Amino acid sequence: MPDTHDPTPAAELDAAINPQQDADRTRAREHNLDVLGQRGILLFGDETDGELADLWSAVDRFESVVESRGGDTFTNAPDSSEPDNPAFVLPERGAREAVRAYVQRINEAAEQLTRFERDGER
Repeated sequence: MPDTHDPTPAAELDAAINPQQDADRTRAREHNLDVLGQRGILLFGDETDGELADLWSAVDRFESVVESRGGDTFTNAPDSSEPDNPAFVLPERGAREAVRAYVQRINEAAEQLTRFERDGER
C-alpha cells in the first residue's frame, strides 16, 4: 500500500492549489483596512482577517441603523466636532481594546438605537 502521508503543511498546499484564494484574501484584508481606516477606526496592525471582517460587519450594521433613523454617517463621524446626534456617532475603540470587545460595544450601540425607536413607537 503506498504511503499517502504528505508532510507539506495544509496552508502551503492551499496556496499551491489555489493561488487566487491567497490573492483574494489579501485584497479582502486591504479593503477592510481601507474602509475601517476611512471611518476613523483605531487599528493596531495585529488584527486577524476574521477580526477585521467582524469589525467591518459591526460598523456596517451600525451605519445602516443610523441611516435608517435619518442620521448621516459623515456629520456624525467620530471626528465630528458637533455631531447631529451623539448616539449616531460610532463608539471609539479604546486603547488596546480587543476587537471582540469593540465589536460587542458597536453591536450594543446599534441595538440601543433600534430599541429607542421601538420604545418611541409605543
